Amino acid sequence: MIGLSSELTDGLKLDKKNTKDMVKLAARIADSKGADYINILEMKKRLIITDYFLIIGTKNTRLSTNLNDEIKLRLKTLGLIPINTTGSAEANWILIDYNDFVIHIFTEEFRQYYDLERLWKDSKNINWK
Repeated sequence: MIGLSSELTDGLKLDKKNTKDMVKLAARIADSKGADYINILEMKKRLIITDYFLIIGTKNTRLSTNLNDEIKLRLKTLGLIPINTTGSAEANWILIDYNDFVIHIFTEEFRQYYDLERLWKDSKNINWK
């Protein structure tokens, strides 16, 4: 089983009920594996279906696929299992739904095209470092 280094977990309270720190952990995992772009948007006041969006940009579909696998594997060690994953086959936009937070892994072209940050521009950005 893949463990979580102190570099990834430093300052985080890793508990299934602490959604904010769990999404920060996912962001740190993506960063450690070479993601080009990472942004967390707080959606609590905007949507009733989830509390956070984690938006990740990658250079290519191969990295998108690797990040999808790595994030799910590491979060599984904490007992988090996504309720749904879509887009894995094409890997231009992979959506991993953990109910309280949703991870969007985009290739850069798709991230810029869909521009979720513009769509949800009034949402609060969360520092994940």
